[in-house]
Amino acid sequence: MKYFSGFVFLLGLSVCVLAQTTKKKTVQRAYAISGKIEGMDKGKIYLSYTDVSTRQIDSVVTINGSFHFSGSIEEPLMYVLKTDVPKTGILVFFLEPGEITITGHKDSLNKAIVTGSKSNLEYKEWSKDWSRITAQAGPMYRRLDSANQKGKVKESPEERKIFDDGMKSLETQTNEAVISFIKKYPNSPVAPFIIYDRYISYPNPQMAKSTFASLGQTAKNSLYGKRIIEYQRVSAKTGIGAIPEFTAADTLGKMVKLSSFRGKYVLVDFWASWCAPCRKENPNVVDTYKKFRDKGFEIISISLDTKRDAWLNAIHMDGLTWKHVSDLKGWESGLVKEYGVTVVPTSFLIDKEGKVIANNLRGEALQKKMADIFNK
Repeated sequence: MKYFSGFVFLLGLSVCVLAQTTKKKTVQRAYAISGKIEGMDKGKIYLSYTDVSTRQIDSVVTINGSFHFSGSIEEPLMYVLKTDVPKTGILVFFLEPGEITITGHKDSLNKAIVTGSKSNLEYKEWSKDWSRITAQAGPMYRRLDSANQKGKVKESPEERKIFDDGMKSLETQTNEAVISFIKKYPNSPVAPFIIYDRYISYPNPQMAKSTFASLGQTAKNSLYGKRIIEYQRVSAKTGIGAIPEFTAADTLGKMVKLSSFRGKYVLVDFWASWCAPCRKENPNVVDTYKKFRDKGFEIISISLDTKRDAWLNAIHMDGLTWKHVSDLKGWESGLVKEYGVTVVPTSFLIDKEGKVIANNLRGEALQKKMADIFNK
């Protein structure tokens, strides 16, 4: 399950739920991985790769910690190495054609050394910068938790400003790091992977567009580059000026058409009962709805739940009194795929004519936008 929580700090594989890109004939090249995991006398080693529609897992039994994998690959891609021994962790690395060597210890597999992969060296360089940025986030979240007593009380405006300013600083540092990496390695397959991980998995369409434009043609034509192109194609359906349309079943099974709300401003909100940031945001959405519904503001919430009871209970518990729809297919929902939703909450605001005028408004930004619209 994926969800959005402000500035999200993740390092590793991004789960992609976009439509599969068109396949064409490819050239596979051989790779061979020789490895040694110290302290692991016996057990299994798993090598796995997950893509839009593909999940590959290979496994071998270690002999005194030594292992060997061989296969073929079209281009450098992100793979995961793990063991069946508890608490060994995982190694996330770029695999590419050629002779690869992996050496590490069972107690710190994530720190294993990978040689023979130029792409992985570039990825490690990025990881070092990214780790420096993420290391600053922990103290900020702990300070906020302390200020609001882990969500039990509302933090002071001063404490919230310190946190928000800190998040903005980290966002700026991230953007600078991504731009710097792309400038140095414009044709590296790692570059589009980073763009997808930072600006698509956790949407920032403007940065995704500008950084993708800086890539070399080789990177643009890579698997991760094609993912970005596909994302841009799909996300254009909810871009500013787009006129989306859908029909979906509400909580009683009645079909609801988005265009039936023409003449009102409508927030289309993707969420789920299991999504903690969604539930945390709901009080703000409820407050906004109460303030502006009589002026012509409506909401349609699209749930990614798969269990009807959980969906309905969350609606009741959070006091969400607007229209709700769902096909209860989770990430396999037709609407999720149609609009390229990769995280929740995700939302877009449409005007009286049905045109998108804003994306992913949360907290004070949502209330301010509605105030600007109705208090002119």
